[in-house]
Amino acid sequence: MKKRMFFWMVSAAAVLLAMSVPALAEEAAKAQRRSVAWMFWIATFSDPIGFFDMMAIFACSLASIALIVEHCITIRRSVLVPELSVAQVKTMFDERRFREALEFCQNDPSFVSAVVHAGLIEAANGYEAMENAMEDATGERTARLYRKIEWLNLLGNVAPMFGLWGTIWGMMGAFSTIEARGGKANPADLAGGIMVALVSTFCGLIVAIPALAAYGIFRSRIEQLSMEAALVAEELLANFKPSAA
Repeated sequence: MKKRMFFWMVSAAAVLLAMSVPALAEEAAKAQRRSVAWMFWIATFSDPIGFFDMMAIFACSLASIALIVEHCITIRRSVLVPELSVAQVKTMFDERRFREALEFCQNDPSFVSAVVHAGLIEAANGYEAMENAMEDATGERTARLYRKIEWLNLLGNVAPMFGLWGTIWGMMGAFSTIEARGGKANPADLAGGIMVALVSTFCGLIVAIPALAAYGIFRSRIEQLSMEAALVAEELLANFKPSAA
């Protein structure tokens, strides 16, 4: 009887503990969120310098997000080397409709069409001139794409500088407090300045890491797609290559 009662008491305690753990975890999470929000609020609105610094980091964050989304849409194979455009140009070449192919490539915004268009313009000057024109067009379009993603590299390097600025400003405030208290400041007196310094550094890194990672990914993608476009264009214009004697 006593063993059964003990068993039921232990079971009831376990059930109550299991029911209380999620609630305690939720309360702890809410307290943590409030604490993080409070730190960001203090770092942003404690003084004009902090406000300008955090707003600059926030602006860098918005700009990097917008650029990453735009590059994900425009720097991809279906845009730079679309299969439909390649198939249409190939069909025109097979049917000897070179004038239509030239006009199509001139109006098509894809990378591969621009390279083919550059080669077709030099068709009257021989295949070697066509190859040189395609190489120049490939280099020009690739450089244009590199310049396009360079803003992500800039933001990824500028954001930590704003974070460092906030870090220095927060540490200046902490050491100013130490000096004002004659070197006998309490930890609580220094916590505000140190918190501002760390929050600024954290925010700068939060912006820089994704921006620089995306820059590296897009740069690698541009290299891959530009080489692919050049190879596809060379295959399309293979009909103009003189046969070996």
